[in-house]
Amino acid sequence: MYSIHRLHHATVRLSGQYNPPSFEDTRINVFGYLVLSDQIAMVIDTGIGSGNEYVDRAFEPEITSIEEQLSRFGVSTKDVTIVVNSHLHFDHCGNNRLFSNADIVVQDLELRAARSKNYTVSDWYDYEGARLTAVSGEKEIAEGISVFHTPGHTPGHQSVQIAMGSGQVLIAAQAAFTADEYRRGGDPEVQSHKGLETSYTESLAQLRSMGALRILFSHDDIELEQASGT
Repeated sequence: MYSIHRLHHATVRLSGQYNPPSFEDTRINVFGYLVLSDQIAMVIDTGIGSGNEYVDRAFEPEITSIEEQLSRFGVSTKDVTIVVNSHLHFDHCGNNRLFSNADIVVQDLELRAARSKNYTVSDWYDYEGARLTAVSGEKEIAEGISVFHTPGHTPGHQSVQIAMGSGQVLIAAQAAFTADEYRRGGDPEVQSHKGLETSYTESLAQLRSMGALRILFSHDDIELEQASGT
């Protein structure tokens, strides 16, 4: 049986250019998740790293120590053996290098996209010694835990499904920006990677059809709970 714990990694400022359709400045939360059992400690998304001038200037991150977050559950970075990056934008992979004993699971399409120009902070995920495990599509990465490709926000975005005693828990990550958007079926014209509007909508439809009892997000602390099959 797994327990799932939300980690508050940071808040960041979304200036107008990064916050359509209102184009107003606001601050948003950045969350990750810790998944624990007697056998494993897994982290889904590692938050924002330090020392990148552009990120610090453009997004003004207020960072919470990931070590302090983990310590609330009696876990250190060295205890974590699996890291899942839902995608490789700077606010989801910034502390990968702290998890020196972890295999880092990312979709192959996301890794290829991230290695293109101006996609992310490359040395936050593609550093010497990074134990990157590129998967293609659906993959069981631990007993009862699978990642699967949910493109739209990025080419290789992935979500995580976790089998619990009462049913499935879904870490949708940023397949939808908010719980409200998830309920409505998506805002692809605002939230999708250029050219992936259809994929964004299709991924959300796939997630909504899975009948998960709980759905969790990367930037919204509202947790959806629903009856199986709804």
